[in-house]
Amino acid sequence: MTFQNFKPKYNNSRPRGISEEGFFKTADFVLSVFLLYSGIELVKAEAYPDDKNPNRKYFVFKKTEQLEEIMNHYIADDPTVKLRKFMTAQKEIKTLIYETK
Repeated sequence: MTFQNFKPKYNNSRPRGISEEGFFKTADFVLSVFLLYSGIELVKAEAYPDDKNPNRKYFVFKKTEQLEEIMNHYIADDPTVKLRKFMTAQKEIKTLIYETK
């Protein structure tokens, strides 16, 4: 399997995940919450390799046409969110962290 770093539209931003066929994978908690909030399908959470913290995870999302646009909004620090919906997405991610071994 070949991995490629995601290259954001804005050059001053660091890559925040790994792209592989049909999926986007990131360990960035807040980005994961924002992607889930924005309607990107969360496929699974998987253990972070070689990490002593068992709660550290990669979050795997299905790649869609909207993914890059959503990530560019996130990286540009210009998203507007509905707080209650965002907090619900955050709770979902946290539940996955502690349920996935």
